[in-house]
Amino acid sequence: MCGITKKLIRLLALGALVTLPALSQQADNSVTVTAEFDPPLAASGQKIFYRVNVTAAEAAIAWPKEIVTPPDLPFGANVRGQTLLPQGPGEHPLTAFVYEVKPVNLGTFTVSNFNILANGQSVTVPAASLTVVSNLHDAGRQRELTLETSATNLYVGQPFEIRLRLTAAAGNQVDFLRDIRLNDDGLLLDKMSLRQTAQSTNQNGQSIVSTVTELTVTPITVGARRVTVQAFTAGRNFSGTVTITGQVMLLGGSNVPKYALYVSAPQEINVRPLPTQGELPGFTGSLGEFFMEPPLLATNRLRVGEPVHLKINFVSQGELTRFVPPLAPRSRDWQIIADKAPAIGFTLIPLNDEVHATPIIPFSSFNPATGKYVNLTIPAVPVTVSAKGLPVQLDAYDDGAKTAPPLRLNDPATRAGARTTSLRPLQLQGWFVGLQLVPVIGFLTLWRWDRRRRFLEAHPEIVRKRNARRALRKIKRQLQNAVASGDSDAFGRLAATAFQVVVAPHYPANPAALVSGDVLSRLSTADAASEPGQIVRRIFAAADARFANNTAPTADLLTEQIAVLDVLRELEEQL
Repeated sequence: MCGITKKLIRLLALGALVTLPALSQQADNSVTVTAEFDPPLAASGQKIFYRVNVTAAEAAIAWPKEIVTPPDLPFGANVRGQTLLPQGPGEHPLTAFVYEVKPVNLGTFTVSNFNILANGQSVTVPAASLTVVSNLHDAGRQRELTLETSATNLYVGQPFEIRLRLTAAAGNQVDFLRDIRLNDDGLLLDKMSLRQTAQSTNQNGQSIVSTVTELTVTPITVGARRVTVQAFTAGRNFSGTVTITGQVMLLGGSNVPKYALYVSAPQEINVRPLPTQGELPGFTGSLGEFFMEPPLLATNRLRVGEPVHLKINFVSQGELTRFVPPLAPRSRDWQIIADKAPAIGFTLIPLNDEVHATPIIPFSSFNPATGKYVNLTIPAVPVTVSAKGLPVQLDAYDDGAKTAPPLRLNDPATRAGARTTSLRPLQLQGWFVGLQLVPVIGFLTLWRWDRRRRFLEAHPEIVRKRNARRALRKIKRQLQNAVASGDSDAFGRLAATAFQVVVAPHYPANPAALVSGDVLSRLSTADAASEPGQIVRRIFAAADARFANNTAPTADLLTEQIAVLDVLRELEEQL
């Protein structure tokens, strides 16, 4: 019985473990939506805000491009932001949508409820009403986020201060800001410089309590900028140090802070580029008013190869937020190594004993107040460098004992070495670049030759015709010699050979094996039956007569020179 009870308890525990995450997930997927006018009671022409808060991530919300509003209630542009709400052991997202509204007519206006998609489910935004009255004293108290800048005409990279002032709610209840964001990609916000203050001031006989948040901003884009700032109120959920002056009230106990998104009015600033005229050597991008103290050298008596540290101190009227240390220059006599940030200094190593001062390190900064570059070059410090101990020789060890003799320099040469026309290395001379192209040209030539060889192997008729044209040119020269010497027999033999050579590629066959009928077959039917065909027959008959026993003289073929050349020209055109 006990065993059955234990198994039952174990199954119930396992079921609880399976059920609890499912319930937690179901709770996490629930979305809550609130909508309101801030303040709900306002005067005609007063700037108010229409706020919608959705407990879901901004990326998981499908917000409509336009919402249905009363025709006499003009809505401005939509501003949205996201923050995290502390809830239980973790945090949950909250997304706010804010519209600026300036009513003109009096009366009560209502934005009806409408549906949106959040976390993949359809949720309803509840209706919200606004009452507009003519008497300003009857209007509700309005909280406003104002933006103040320390400068409006700046240089790119010049830090400046912004101040966000949020008036307190009823009863001097203050809220500190979180998730502060600049609505301008051309400005870089330094959230590490956040400073918050709750203070009370007297204006027109009334005690006005407000929260002041100060931050440092750096412009990174040139041009006119229209800057607005948005932030969430977070009650007393703040980070960092907060200064409180005067009588204020903070939420405590079980009171839950109200997370509302506020947007400031736009502020115009102009960002100018750094001037190129008058720029000094060694400028690294340092902006501000800096002063350099005399450099401090650890010692001014050195040995070659011995490092020494050079320390430089810079002071500024404000913070060193835009100070970029000087870069290590190149020197033939010194090895210069810059210290790692944030330290400002250099490690110097003399390379010979001919130097008498540390190297000059060029450096300059830009002063935005004057609009000019300031020379902060690090001057040379006199030193005495000794060559004692050169050359530096490390002891050689073999099995724990010193066995290798110390190294020494070779004796000076007794005669001059090989002559040279230039001290430049071979790889830096012009002809060396052309030499690198020789293998490439050779490879391309070999590739083209092999490509031609493969083509001729696939088309041997091209080779036969080319050889036939070459042999025919040679026989034509011999025919001219036979005509010039008046040798009719030689002319006949050469003419027959020319006919055989010019038609041999068409069969293909050995030219000596062809007869007059083979030549006549390459002529047109009309030419074979007319005078060209008779010329071919007479030429071959005269060539064959030398093999007969008949010693009768043959006809004079020299008179047929023009006709023979005409037949050869016709047959050659077929090659």
